[in-house]
Amino acid sequence: MELATKPDLAEVLARFEAWWNGEPLDRPLVTIEVEPACPPKLPDRRHGSLRARWMDVEYVLDCVEARVQNGVFLADTVPIYMPFLGPEICATLFGAELEFKDEETSYSIPVVRRVRDVLAMEPAFTGVYWETIRQLTDLSIERGRGRWITGVTDLHTNGDLVAALRDPQELCVDCADDLEGVRLACEHVTDSFASIFDDLYGRIAAAGQPCTTWTPALAMAPWYTISCDFICMISPPMFREAILPSIRREIEHMKYSLFHLDGPGALQHLDSLLELDGLHAIQWVYGAGAGPATRWIDLYRRIQDAGKCLQIVGYHGLDEFRAVAPYLKPQGLWFWPIGSFRQAEAEEFLRWMTDWAAGK
Repeated sequence: MELATKPDLAEVLARFEAWWNGEPLDRPLVTIEVEPACPPKLPDRRHGSLRARWMDVEYVLDCVEARVQNGVFLADTVPIYMPFLGPEICATLFGAELEFKDEETSYSIPVVRRVRDVLAMEPAFTGVYWETIRQLTDLSIERGRGRWITGVTDLHTNGDLVAALRDPQELCVDCADDLEGVRLACEHVTDSFASIFDDLYGRIAAAGQPCTTWTPALAMAPWYTISCDFICMISPPMFREAILPSIRREIEHMKYSLFHLDGPGALQHLDSLLELDGLHAIQWVYGAGAGPATRWIDLYRRIQDAGKCLQIVGYHGLDEFRAVAPYLKPQGLWFWPIGSFRQAEAEEFLRWMTDWAAGK
């Protein structure tokens, strides 16, 4: 496919293919947001409630179109829109309702009193929330053709899905009182993972688009950011017993996979993740108060030494990447600075990264 907003898309796709396979590139992958010359002119539309705003499909796509039109897409940055109603959308397939907290996120209302109640539940793809995700996906594909790529929504399955249905604190108690029930519940919801993912990915693939999601990697094949934020609340033996089997099954459904490791509390499970043969990459997010990236050099090297590709997410500007890079191998490396940068600043960083990778 071709994008008028990203004429070198074919080159970026090839770079990502090389990255997934740990092949050398002229420099690490870099995804970087550039400040537009002028702010996008968003549609002026009033809504009676937060829910109405979130569920207004046409309004959401009008906002996407305005932002893409003003966007600057340097290096491996590609215009992407991921349909989104919050991270617990999959819980709605099993009967949960969403509460929209603000303009950025939502949360689901737990619907089970015992973890084993999950075993009697089956997903229904006919609810208003999932249908809205389908509408957002279909309309994005239609309106974005030749301008942006449509991603698979943020799914949060396996243990996170069970936690959304049960309540995270209650699930912690379940892990102590009925770990086998937690394992069975995770296995049960994972039985539906392929159907959930394929329902959205199938629409995107049919339109000839690459696969992507909230993590802006690309592949002309199914891949996903596998995650479970709940694991920061349980021990490694509990994780290996109850949740890791579901993560392994999700990985097996993909050609490529990246695991979202979120915060220091999740690091206790890294060894188990690095042992997964089918897992291609680790995304490390150090979280609030745990940066900058230089604090985690030994962790980055540990991931690379295990043969996994590495995506480093940073929140302290571009200098933290300059400080970290000399300690790492350029091969299989991806930098994602969070924030918005001046174009000249971003271009200078790319030149520096290319020189560093060449040994200059």
